[in-house]
Formats: sequence, structure tokens, C-alpha cells
Amino acid sequence: MKIYVVCDLEGVAGVINHRQQCQWDLSREWFGHYYEQARCLATEELNALVEGALKGGATEIVAWDGHGNFPGGLDVELLHPECRLVMGAGDGGPQGLDSSFDALFQCGLHAMAGSKRAVLAHSFCGNIANYWVNEVLVGEIWMNCYTAGEQGVPFVFLSGDRAAVEEARTIVPDVEAAIVKEGLSSEAVGLSAAPAISLSPQKARTVIREAAVKAMTKIGKIEPYYVEPPYTLRIQFSESRFAGQAAARPGANRVNATTVEMNQADHPWLLL
Repeated sequence: MKIYVVCDLEGVAGVINHRQQCQWDLSREWFGHYYEQARCLATEELNALVEGALKGGATEIVAWDGHGNFPGGLDVELLHPECRLVMGAGDGGPQGLDSSFDALFQCGLHAMAGSKRAVLAHSFCGNIANYWVNEVLVGEIWMNCYTAGEQGVPFVFLSGDRAAVEEARTIVPDVEAAIVKEGLSSEAVGLSAAPAISLSPQKARTVIREAAVKAMTKIGKIEPYYVEPPYTLRIQFSESRFAGQAAARPGANRVNATTVEMNQADHPWLLL
């Protein structure tokens, strides 16, 4: 069986500070110790997923580093030898995901912007406050799931914080999941540093490995997720200047200072 894995960094056990663990600036030669550590933690979680998927019957595994451009969120030197890695594709969506795959796994995912008791929750980028498709709030988990479903590929596994898992289960109730940490703030804190409780990296890998084995048994039982077009889209930004850029796109209408809508859209990401 052929498996595609979407990888991110904010949902990895032990990753709780966005600036120190998830950002880099090569133009200023800023590539800190904690970012390197986070990439290592993320790669080892992916490796645990690969081990579980192989044990469950996977024969080919391709992972996409979805945490931005190079150097991204994974360390290729640490990568499991049975996993191939999509690199240099940026974070615009899972590259190379097509109908030849039997299932979608998502590793290290975070909840959408506005989620409570979440760790590093955001939607696509930090300047987006909310994104709706047909009046339903969606985030990166939904978009990955939709992209796979568009190709007839079912979404069967997710690892991340508890809020991310709960979000995934609103999309696909039977998805297999591995919870590796949980936000402790009752408020939505976004990418701000906030208290959280995390499994140890070793324990998180065990939980992910075991859940990945179980997820393999759900292939063929979970239907691909898909919503037929056309779509009504609405995006709310944190600042009005971003709304002005989105409103300039064909078919877009500005609702207020920070919000833009689009009706009869062919794809759900046209306002991103």
C-alpha cells in the first residue's frame, strides 16, 4: 500500500514556542539551536509513523515537508530509509499527492486559528484570523484532507495536539489519532507562547507508531472526504492591508476592513 504523509512542525511533542522552535531567517544568519532540535523531534515522529505504517502493511511511503521552504521542518539526514521526502516545494499544499496513493497520514499538525486549549494554533499563516468554506471554519487539516479527497485518497491518521485531533474528528470521525500534547490555556492564544503539557519525545513516538499500525487497518473502511464545488469562501485577516490584497483577486468582494468573500469559487483555497 502506498502512503502519503503531510508533515508539519507545530504539532510535534515538545514544540511549544513558535519563534524559538519554528522560525528561521537565513538572511540574518539566524538558525537557532531550538529550531534544529524541533526539526529533529519532528523527523523522529515521522520515522515512528513510518515504522508503524510499514508494520501495518505499507509498501511505499512518501512524506511532504509542509513547514515552509528550505530548510523546512524535517532533517533529511535523520529520515527513515524507507521513506522518500518531497523537498523544496514550499508550504502551498501537498505536492505529488495523486490518486496512486491509498491513504493520507498527517503528522505533527496543529489546530486552526481561534482554537482554545490548543498549542500554536493558526490557519495557513499568522495574518489569517479565520477562513470559511461554505460557512464552515477550516484550517490546514481540512485543506489537506480535501486535497487528498479530491484525488480519491482517504484521510486515516493524524498526530498533533489534542485540539488538532478534535478538529480532525469533526471532518472524519473515524480517523486514527495520536495525541502528543495539550494546551492548558482556556483562551485562544494562537502562536503566542502559552502553557502546555507534552508527552516525552520517546513516549510520543510510541503512541504515533502504535496509532499508525491501527490506521493501516482503516484503509478501505474510511471514504475519501470531498465537498463538491462551487464554494462560498470568506477570509478574515488580522490587518486591513492584507484584506486589500485579497480583494484585488478576480471574483472577490470586500465585506469590511478585514474580511473578503468570494462566491461560486472553483477551489476552496482561492482566497489564500
